[in-house]
Amino acid sequence: MTLRARRLLLISTVIWLLASLGLIFFGPVSLSGIETGLAERARAALIEREHDWAQVSVNGQVATLSGAAPNAPMRDDALYTVLRSTWSGGVVAGGITRVIDDTSDMRAERRFVFRADFNNGRVLIRGDASDATARDAIAQYANTNFPAGAQTDLTLIPGSASSAEWVDAAMRLLGQLARLDRGSIVLDAEQGGLIGDAANPQIAQSVAGALMVMPEPFESALVVTPAGAPASVRIETSAGCSAVLRAARGAGDMRFDGGGAAPNPFSEIVLRRVGRMFSLCPNELRLELTIDTSVGSEDLASQRAAAVQALLVQGGSDESRIDVLLASDQIRVIGFDVTGFENTGIEE
Repeated sequence: MTLRARRLLLISTVIWLLASLGLIFFGPVSLSGIETGLAERARAALIEREHDWAQVSVNGQVATLSGAAPNAPMRDDALYTVLRSTWSGGVVAGGITRVIDDTSDMRAERRFVFRADFNNGRVLIRGDASDATARDAIAQYANTNFPAGAQTDLTLIPGSASSAEWVDAAMRLLGQLARLDRGSIVLDAEQGGLIGDAANPQIAQSVAGALMVMPEPFESALVVTPAGAPASVRIETSAGCSAVLRAARGAGDMRFDGGGAAPNPFSEIVLRRVGRMFSLCPNELRLELTIDTSVGSEDLASQRAAAVQALLVQGGSDESRIDVLLASDQIRVIGFDVTGFENTGIEE
């Protein structure tokens, strides 16, 4: 081959490579164009399957699915829908070859909270329910298992869907609450909490044993006090401690008597109970006490904080484990937050 022919071949090769690269990056079948097309088809497939909660992005032939999934079956169906939205065609040509699951749990994101308070034979149930079927099942179960029946006031979460595991967890907690003389339960996202009084140590131990295993992914924490005997306690995490404190503080707001520095009589009882419950939480945890300063002076807020802290200590909490904050943007006049090794406390 002559020198001139070799030069022409080299120039032709360079031109071909440049043209190919141009088509890949800028042409109608460029990488960005392919990714856009794959993403559009995946979104259309999700809409067709009524997964309006889901978002999808594509990098090459790998898709990432995100959004708050109402439940596990819907998340799995959305992942499958994206994977099958186009013919995969392998890694050289075709559609999506892999889907990365970056979804979250809608119940956890929306603070899916359910509580029940039992006293004088009757239970009052409030909070959130996954759907009408779950709400009706819980109401029927409570009316059957509590001596004086139930009052149920549950709100359906928009966009939520039925979860057999959530219903199972709620009913397990309710079933054990019905065995007590009085008490409260809370199911906050995936963490359950139960406190109450039992007629004897055998019932207390039986209730604790029954809640050792919860349906995945739910967990439980509890404090059950039998008459004349030490309490059965199982609080292992900060989330469990938060759930127990939430059950202890009740559904009502705590107030100060006459707008002064002293909590009213009902709040005094609740604060001593909260103090006792926190004293049973792991020693690594701390209780962050927040007092609202939006009403009255900062001096009044400081007096209120001292009064509340004193009642928590009377209940059994170690003063050195209580941090006091004054803030003006509080939802409640008195707020609690559990902090510590997991940093998963729940603001009340």
